[in-house]
Amino acid sequence: MRRGSGAGAIAALALTCVFGAALLLSLAVGAGVYRRVAERVERSAGDRVGLTYITARIHSFDESGLVRTGEFGGQDALYLLQEVDGLIYENILYVYDGWLRELLCEQGWELDPEDGRTISQARSLTIGQPSPGLLELTCTGTDGRVSTANVYVRSGG
Repeated sequence: MRRGSGAGAIAALALTCVFGAALLLSLAVGAGVYRRVAERVERSAGDRVGLTYITARIHSFDESGLVRTGEFGGQDALYLLQEVDGLIYENILYVYDGWLRELLCEQGWELDPEDGRTISQARSLTIGQPSPGLLELTCTGTDGRVSTANVYVRSGG
């Protein structure tokens, strides 16, 4: 029986090593791309969460016709009113201390802005009313990105 010189085995081993190195390199590059895409998606979703939450709350309170704007803690705020057992409650949506917050209380109660439940991070919330029944919401994220939404309040328009 004849023994080979081992050149074939060395070539096969070298080819396997090159394949393994290429595989590891492509995994490392893919992981970096995935991380950057995931960060961008998370940042974008964080920007939209606040406005999406506010518009959903407006739509859920729209039937009662008790959606109004005002100020709370020196900032623009959205007041969503509801009557339960003869008492009127306010759902107040506002930005305070870098957070979009929601506060539920009986109408007329004096509460502090820090008492609200945090929803998502935000720098500011501006609420305008360009025409009757139309609310223009502008939310600035912590990174300075501005998102806007126009919501028509059907019961008030």
